[in-house]
Amino acid sequence: MKSPTLHAIALYLLLAAAGPASAASGASAFHENGQYQRISPPVPTQVEDGKIEVVEMFFYACPHCYALAPKIKEWLKHKPDDVSFRRVPAIVGPTWADQARAYYIAEALGMLDTFDDAFFDDIHKNGNQYYNQYSITRFLVEQGADEAEVARLYDSAEITEKASQARILTVKYGLRGVPAIIVAGKYKTASYYTRNLDEMLEVVDVLIDRARNDAKANSNPEPTP
Repeated sequence: MKSPTLHAIALYLLLAAAGPASAASGASAFHENGQYQRISPPVPTQVEDGKIEVVEMFFYACPHCYALAPKIKEWLKHKPDDVSFRRVPAIVGPTWADQARAYYIAEALGMLDTFDDAFFDDIHKNGNQYYNQYSITRFLVEQGADEAEVARLYDSAEITEKASQARILTVKYGLRGVPAIIVAGKYKTASYYTRNLDEMLEVVDVLIDRARNDAKANSNPEPTP
């Protein structure tokens, strides 16, 4: 039978050996070129000073984007006050453009909140596909939009410009797929960088902290000798 002293020593050595591993697991295990990448050159953001821009890039027909949608809604309930969040429909290929237009038309008509879930569900629960103006228009009208107004907006300068900017951002962010989340125009993470979508959002939180520290460092540069 071990004496109390020997038992205490053995327990101490065990805890000491486990200490570094525990500390490592508690610290961030996310690394550049691992769970996230740096965007070079950085992309200008659309937020006021003191705010951190977080952009979700998505595609309605993407099953991972569909799975991420409720997680994003939950995440937004607890997002930091200095974070400004927005969504941009990615345009990686030509077949993605009509669904991007659908997003911006629904936004212009003030029906994005109801359209968003309904469109996602119709694609992923009902198996319907939307890759042309006719099918997009039909769906929007079924959701209560005026057909003539949808037709007017579809190729309008307003919607065309927004879709063009979405395409440009997709290229500038260097995306090869979605969902992807961009933080401060400087960092990106995506479902293909992480083990799962929950980890992806954990990476976003880490990148927000990093962007916040970057801003502090830039506002308080070290004096030159």
